[in-house]
Amino acid sequence: MNIENKKQIATILLAVGLGLAATFLTSQYVQNNIAQQTKLLAKEYTQQTAALQKEVEINKRQVETLLQKQEMLARQVQSQPKVVVQGDKGQQQLVSQEAFSIVMPPGKRAVTIQVDTLSAVGGLISPGDFVDVIASLRVPEEINAEKAKTKEVITVLFQNLQVLAVGVLFKPAGGTELYENRQKSKSVNVTLAVSPEEAALLTFAETNGKLQLSLRSPAEQDRQLLQVASWDTLADYILDKQGTDLRVPTESPEEPLAPAQKSEEKKERTPKSNIQIFRAGKEL
Repeated sequence: MNIENKKQIATILLAVGLGLAATFLTSQYVQNNIAQQTKLLAKEYTQQTAALQKEVEINKRQVETLLQKQEMLARQVQSQPKVVVQGDKGQQQLVSQEAFSIVMPPGKRAVTIQVDTLSAVGGLISPGDFVDVIASLRVPEEINAEKAKTKEVITVLFQNLQVLAVGVLFKPAGGTELYENRQKSKSVNVTLAVSPEEAALLTFAETNGKLQLSLRSPAEQDRQLLQVASWDTLADYILDKQGTDLRVPTESPEEPLAPAQKSEEKKERTPKSNIQIFRAGKEL
């Protein structure tokens, strides 16, 4: 074997050795990298598991707290004094004194309307008061027309309605601070006791107009026959009570007729002669 062959064999052996070394080093690098990634994933999994367990414990404590509050409320409701309510058919039912339905008069329904504070007597009404409901309605001039013109009609809609609640208060409560806070709000919810028929009419009026409340004395229970408010009724009232003649404009007079229309109208109004003249048996 000559020297050239020996050199070639040595070169091949060296290349094989270097390849094996590179393969070994690459395998070690991959294994180390996989081990590091596995450790990181295991660490993240451990941290996330601990966080989830902590959150589960917090939720569990919150649920236990809510259950305790519910049990406490249930015991409070059970311990509240009850009253016996006689039904229409003679049946008896126990109702808590704290229930809102206990203030409902028999045969009435509770309907809540929203009015601005000024329309609610400046917010000075309280549960137990009696009010009249004044409605400003938009009445269409033609019922069947799609876009009929409307005119405003102001009238006392209902009289002597009992106020069941103002806001969330359904027990009498007063005081300067309460009324001042109520006057600062733009609107107030007022719950009234009405009959089933009045409930639908009141809702219809609220949808098609604006409502205002008028506070009345609890000693006054009668209802009066009132007219719809208008310029004529206002003028008649001022003239009768104050002696002041309020000049109310009447309807505009009809437009003057043209000369041709006047002549035709004059001809129509001119009576025809009933005298007939005959000559030689023929009418002239």
